Amino acid sequence: MAGEEGIKRVIINGDDFGLCQGVNEGIIRAFREGILTSCSLLVNTPGFEKAVEMAKAHPSLGIGVHLNIVRGLPLVGPEEIPSLVKRDGYFYGSVYPIILGLLRGKIKGEEIEREWRAQIEKALRTGLPITHLDSEKHIHTFPPLFRLTLKLAAEYGIYRVRYINEKCLVWPPSQMIKAWVIAGWCSRTKPYVEGLGVKVVDYFYGFCQAGRVSVKWLKKTLKKLRPGSSEIMTHPGYLTEDLLELEKKLGSYYINRRREDELKALISPELKPLVKELDIKLINYGHL
Repeated sequence: MAGEEGIKRVIINGDDFGLCQGVNEGIIRAFREGILTSCSLLVNTPGFEKAVEMAKAHPSLGIGVHLNIVRGLPLVGPEEIPSLVKRDGYFYGSVYPIILGLLRGKIKGEEIEREWRAQIEKALRTGLPITHLDSEKHIHTFPPLFRLTLKLAAEYGIYRVRYINEKCLVWPPSQMIKAWVIAGWCSRTKPYVEGLGVKVVDYFYGFCQAGRVSVKWLKKTLKKLRPGSSEIMTHPGYLTEDLLELEKKLGSYYINRRREDELKALISPELKPLVKELDIKLINYGHL
């Protein structure tokens, strides 16, 4: 898992590529003008086709699949995955019913596998070189789903998966608790990662700062990077009419109001010189 000895390598990832055009444009701008190197593609949302077109025009941008059973409509027919959807055919809109449903045996793992296979295969059919797998709301880190994700990564020849080991002391405490829980889940599945030959980063940053990525925080994080590989998660974009309309169907997320701030941070003219000064190598998951 470790990177080249002594070298600091970092993936700057933008989540939710393909959500809508406002997010697509923000991610591409952060890549072209800023330090973003990678993104995670939603395949079941309205901005997917345009995101693919934009990605093909920027071939050095890393593209992962943002596996999704949280919001939007599934690719598989609702009748094939009845435990994963509400009566209107949409996903539940939250991770909690999914986790509770899995623990109680009400949600079937084979239904999740069916949907995730459909999403990966749709992404692969675009012809884009898929660099990694991660997920909406980090649902793939729940141990039974992490094992499934690793299996799919190996089966489809992707071999790179987001691994979160960030722990923090932040306010509100809810985010801190989530970080510690997810880091614990990931540590439990580490033997499976190594057994399947899947590559993950050594360090992860951004979970505790979700929606609050600033120039100050990015500078602080870049300065404390350790030798090896790291991922910094971000959510750049524009708060556009299409995103507001989409919220009416998929639900409101606090992070949408903060995407433009994160975009501004990523394109700050202070960052590229700092990366060079610190001798940091910007990479995407394809370089692990």
